[in-house]
Amino acid sequence: MKRNAWEVLILKILSFSDLHVDYNSTELKRELTQEIALCIKEHAPDRVIVAGDMAGGAERCIRYIEEIQEKSGVPLSYVPGNHSIWATRDNGDSWKQYNMLRDHESSLIDKPLQLNDEWVLVGDMGWYDYTHGLAQKTRAEIVKDKNMMWKDSVMARWGMEDEELTELMLNKLRAQFEQFQDKKIVFANHFIPYAEYVPVSQRPDHPMGKVWNAIRPFMGSTKLGDLLDEHAHVEYVIFGHKHWRHSMEERNGKKIICNPLGYVKEWITDDFATEIRTAATVIEL
Repeated sequence: MKRNAWEVLILKILSFSDLHVDYNSTELKRELTQEIALCIKEHAPDRVIVAGDMAGGAERCIRYIEEIQEKSGVPLSYVPGNHSIWATRDNGDSWKQYNMLRDHESSLIDKPLQLNDEWVLVGDMGWYDYTHGLAQKTRAEIVKDKNMMWKDSVMARWGMEDEELTELMLNKLRAQFEQFQDKKIVFANHFIPYAEYVPVSQRPDHPMGKVWNAIRPFMGSTKLGDLLDEHAHVEYVIFGHKHWRHSMEERNGKKIICNPLGYVKEWITDDFATEIRTAATVIEL
């Protein structure tokens, strides 16, 4: 914490999402945790938040979380993304991955973190329920698209429908928002709550435009956005999932942070040091 000119203690948070450390380390042919830690040290925050997709699978996520914490000396709070819970026949189902992450010290799952007397950090994975795409296609068409082009159809093994999982997440978050009605909340999940943040291709007839528009239903849930809007004391909303950066914006009295790092092939530059600093967002409470 630091003091401003009026001797008021300020809590400094640094947020990231979609670091994809495993993929990006492979593409750049070097280990990136030291460089991430250096970026964190430069900002000198009290805490780091990563809103999903540190890596693929729980074990790799945990390894990178622990390496970054050790190298930076800063505690890190994490919520899973869809890549974080990917499962194979050899490592169990997605609940096993989710629960491994939940049980780690970094997890916000079912563990709201009181930052100070005024602020609480609440987070969970979130999920998607097709509400970002139902105006364009039927549910049957969306499920067909998912099975054809979305890797979660194979790697996200929940044993329930996407809508059921989303409702489970919403119910847990609703209870936590109500538990801390007398506090201000910083909220983090991986998925997109607001329709205006969901990518829409301006070239719908182009092959890649068709892909972008087809995957909109898997971006998040408008029901999460409605839940957030019902709770004015949720003042910060952090998410990622899509790999387009917006930095911090204002929306209906809330500060919205969607500023993911994403994949090497999506960056404006080929310089990791530049990209990780562009993807870092400072919150001062």
